[in-house]
Amino acid sequence: MSDKPLRPDRIRYWLKAYIFIVPSLLFVLIFLYYPMLTSIYHSFTDWNLAQAKWIGLDNYIRMFNDNTFRIALSNQLLFTVTDIVKSIVFPLLAAELILSLRGTKLQYLFRTGFVIPMLIPGIVFVLIWLSVYNPSNGLLNHFLSFAGLNSLARPWLGESDTAIWAVILMGFPYITGLPFLIFLAAIAGFNKEIIESARMDGAKFRNIFLKIHLPLLAPQFKVVLLLTIIGSLQDFVRIIVLTGGGPGVSTTVPSLIMYNSAFKNSNYGYGSAVGIFLFVSILLLTLLVSKIFKSERE
Repeated sequence: MSDKPLRPDRIRYWLKAYIFIVPSLLFVLIFLYYPMLTSIYHSFTDWNLAQAKWIGLDNYIRMFNDNTFRIALSNQLLFTVTDIVKSIVFPLLAAELILSLRGTKLQYLFRTGFVIPMLIPGIVFVLIWLSVYNPSNGLLNHFLSFAGLNSLARPWLGESDTAIWAVILMGFPYITGLPFLIFLAAIAGFNKEIIESARMDGAKFRNIFLKIHLPLLAPQFKVVLLLTIIGSLQDFVRIIVLTGGGPGVSTTVPSLIMYNSAFKNSNYGYGSAVGIFLFVSILLLTLLVSKIFKSERE
């Protein structure tokens, strides 16, 4: 390491760099880290915005003793697992099928068709499915009636047995734009010589997919898994719009409990505790996924 003093022009260069980065760092500290740290503190308090009374671990004890929260955890597990399946299986298959088409124009046409829905705001997407499940004039019950299956028609979001599955099945055919683009870009960038050599040796599409594509897609699986897990644990918009967490608590998730506790019941301390629980859960799952898909370079 050189002990030569920095020249004045280099000092000015680094000074400018620090001047430009300090405001961004201040915004991150003020709007991201400060709220997170205050949330950790308030999770140990009985806080209603007017005053905060220190109560120690009472919020966390209440949370884990609450039967509603335990039901919400089981619902969240089901939502997260199904979200992972929908975010990996269907976008990956769509990407594989599109790249297997012979004509580049056809590839471009299908690729564009699958990406355009990304332009639709998420709330609009949920509202469309809310109308599909409408018990009186919804598309699903109309289709069942047309097919002579009137006995199967029901208020899909109004019954405990069907509500959670109606929420899960929302979004068919589940070709989510971002995972689709991630897989499509990765597969398109694979070494064509390896794949052509495998085909010359008699390898079928199934063998190429299982033995070449899947191992090479490990980094993309990691990214999609992380994004899906984080999004699933944070998402309560589809729940609050479709069912409001009901009937009863059959579709309630922890993030919805956090929202209701803080903004409906003004119990910000308990809401903060649920938020910190979600933060720790996301952190641990992120570390677990990173450990499973750890590359040789890492």
